[in-house]
Amino acid sequence: MKNYMVTHTFKSKEAKAKMGEVVASMKMEEIVKSMTGENAKCQMTWNTPGETLTMFCWWKGTDPDAINKQLESMNDFFEPHQFTECTDDVMDYNACL
Repeated sequence: MKNYMVTHTFKSKEAKAKMGEVVASMKMEEIVKSMTGENAKCQMTWNTPGETLTMFCWWKGTDPDAINKQLESMNDFFEPHQFTECTDDVMDYNACL
């Protein structure tokens, strides 16, 4: 699978709040299951504070369509996702300390 950094932009402050409510009502196992599939799997998520309407996720997927399909139930909260394919060449600066 390929690596993708994905920018998710909420449609509105209300959409961000509603998404927060939905996620807060779920168990961690349910969240992981909703973000994991055969062709796409979320690796990490970075939420943003306050009224910032973007969030960022690192995904592994066969292609952007597979990630969009995995996110299908949540797409009403977001504008179209922005995908940037990344290589497997990672520089882990923490490993050097």
